[in-house]
Amino acid sequence: MRRDTLTLQARFVFPVEGPPIEDGAVVLDRGRIGWVGPASERAGDLDLGNVAIVPGFVNAHTHLELDHVGSGGSAGGPEDEVAWLRRVIDQRRGGSEQMLKDAVGRNLGASLAAGTTFLADTTTAGLSWDQVAAAPMRAVVFAELIGLKRYRGLQTSDAAWKWLATVQPEKQVAACAKPGLSPHAPYSTSPWLYHRAAASRLPLSTHLAEMPEEIRLLERRDGPLRDFLEDLGAWDDDWEPIGPRPADFVRKGELRNADWLIAHGTYFDPSEFWQLRPEAAPNGHRVAVAFCPRTHARFGHAPHPFRAMLEKGVVVCLGTDSLASSPTLSILDEIRFLRGKEPSLSGELLLTMATLFGAWALRAETTTGSLRPGKSADLAIIQLPDRSDADPHSLVLDSEEPVVATVFEGDILNGPWKGL
Repeated sequence: MRRDTLTLQARFVFPVEGPPIEDGAVVLDRGRIGWVGPASERAGDLDLGNVAIVPGFVNAHTHLELDHVGSGGSAGGPEDEVAWLRRVIDQRRGGSEQMLKDAVGRNLGASLAAGTTFLADTTTAGLSWDQVAAAPMRAVVFAELIGLKRYRGLQTSDAAWKWLATVQPEKQVAACAKPGLSPHAPYSTSPWLYHRAAASRLPLSTHLAEMPEEIRLLERRDGPLRDFLEDLGAWDDDWEPIGPRPADFVRKGELRNADWLIAHGTYFDPSEFWQLRPEAAPNGHRVAVAFCPRTHARFGHAPHPFRAMLEKGVVVCLGTDSLASSPTLSILDEIRFLRGKEPSLSGELLLTMATLFGAWALRAETTTGSLRPGKSADLAIIQLPDRSDADPHSLVLDSEEPVVATVFEGDILNGPWKGL
């Protein structure tokens, strides 16, 4: 049973919308954050010791139903992404629905243990919904739409809409979960599916500007992706893309009248960045890019332009993709990886991308994503190393210490303080 009020004290508190607080305290008040500040002003009921309290992490792009697939690359070298796609499809075809659901259950547990309190899952016809909606976290579940050929597109569209018909609004509120749709990618999804998704007024997600082979297919209608689709029997000779540039798939015509969460976004041309800014979306619609750093590195892609995007006002958040492409489903692992690759990245920026920017992308920034009074008490508690540092963010990012507890709506879900 949750206490009405509980004050947690920690070596550092990272509000995100303010500077780190040494020897800080967070008041959990009936599932919400009641106060944040120095423990000298309000001593904790529970001193957690040498830990950091941060907002719960937001995993803005993942596929919970996918499991590990073996590497096809040379030892230590990048992997060919089209060849990887073949292995993922083989895994899917060789598995059962129950195997996919088992993976969802395992990966939900791993996500919670990693401090994730909000995730965006892309799944087959809402397959993960029941488990995700029952989990103690926020979520948007995107049903995938796939098919260049019309009959395949009708199959996945009909399955998605049948699932949507079962999701009642009152269940969404109770579960802290929302449904959405995901036209998979320009190379796998017919334009009419993109347009039908945009007309739904639901949150939308798509894989976009993910690989150079995608750009080649859009511009020239040939290359490794076409060969791949022909081998699968999925190519449509009558296919015409929405446009020759990735941004056309979210900004052209009525596609602008929707919220879009773009997975990956590596190969946008800088001239397209302005179309991804919040100011470019009409009537308050949102567009954001979910960057998955370790998946990006696995395939040896060109450097991701997330810094340039941020400088141009694009909202860039973070995802893990799936265990098929990343070693874990931990956003903390992602920001530590980025920090290791680019030590000049500020800890403040990385933590914001891992929390508040993801909450904004999923229209929940007034509810979660930072430690601000009135917001939901969604927290990750991270063990800190036994050392000092002039930059407190370094204690979180430049170490391998784990998440030791996750808190959702004031409930401590795991770790040594579970149930308090």
